[in-house]
Amino acid sequence: MSCLDLLADVPAWLRWAYPYVYTWLVQHVPSCWGLAYHVLDTAWVFRLCQPLRRRWNLLMARRFTARVRDLQPDLILATHFFAGDVLAAARRAGWLTGRLVIVMTDLFPHRLWLAPEADDVVVGAALTRDLCRARGIPDDRMHVLGIPVGARFAEAEDRPALVARFHLDPRRRTILIAGGGIGVGPIGEIVRRLAALEAEQPGRLQLLVVCGNNHRLARELRQSAAWAMPVHVFGFVDTMPELMQVSDVLVTKAGGLTMMEALTVGLPMVFCGTIPGQERFNADYAIRHGAAVDAKGAQDVVAFAREWLRDPSRVEAMRGHARLLGRPNAAEHIVARFLADAHG
Repeated sequence: MSCLDLLADVPAWLRWAYPYVYTWLVQHVPSCWGLAYHVLDTAWVFRLCQPLRRRWNLLMARRFTARVRDLQPDLILATHFFAGDVLAAARRAGWLTGRLVIVMTDLFPHRLWLAPEADDVVVGAALTRDLCRARGIPDDRMHVLGIPVGARFAEAEDRPALVARFHLDPRRRTILIAGGGIGVGPIGEIVRRLAALEAEQPGRLQLLVVCGNNHRLARELRQSAAWAMPVHVFGFVDTMPELMQVSDVLVTKAGGLTMMEALTVGLPMVFCGTIPGQERFNADYAIRHGAAVDAKGAQDVVAFAREWLRDPSRVEAMRGHARLLGRPNAAEHIVARFLADAHG
């Protein structure tokens, strides 16, 4: 069994530009990103662009396709639409004969994900399956198995031990604030406004703040004047499973994997700074099912915190809804499902 990272095999300039351009767009012109996302999902636009897109993808992924050609795997699970399109082209060319499974890690099946050459498509929810069906994917090719997340999110943790590990006050409720790996969104303003609640609600709240790769934000928050409320600031972490399990509420944008991780843990969410496009769809899905609420800005986050402290039952209900949506063992189920077929 091999795990290949396509971006590790593309030219160095693309490996740098791919995340940088996305980060710049969603931070500075999110409306343009949202417009491009929806326009490219339009059927006639996608049909026009797809031949050029495929040629570009094959050009950029030449080293990756050479590695796959050498391996000639019997089963391939593609978890990103870039890899999915490259491998679909290999199937069409005839040199890739192994079973190709597209594992969608977004809830919305944007046309970038739709590869007619794939043998199977794994989706995260029944809603995604229904949308795929409307876009022409046959039912017998689709499998509602969830979106895979790290195994540690499904592991039961000793909460008192986590409270001690992260130097938290066991008498306070804990809000986790995160802006994804790139640390986008109004995180600084949210922290300042929530910390100001200490004067109004003394001894009730404490904050965990994950800034990701936003080093400037982490530095600014750490150098701020002493917070009246306990505020613990982190950069990029590998302890997100533990931070989620020790928290009572997550304030975040609606990234697909972050949302699925929170649902796996059963962590209620407040969405703030949601990026137009796939994140809007993700947010609407969780809100519609009672696992999250929307906030237009930091002021709405504070209003939610006030309401929660006044009536904790709402958050407990959200926690139950989140657990119902979570699929803690999706990764294991996906692998087992297709390995069984490969050996059967």
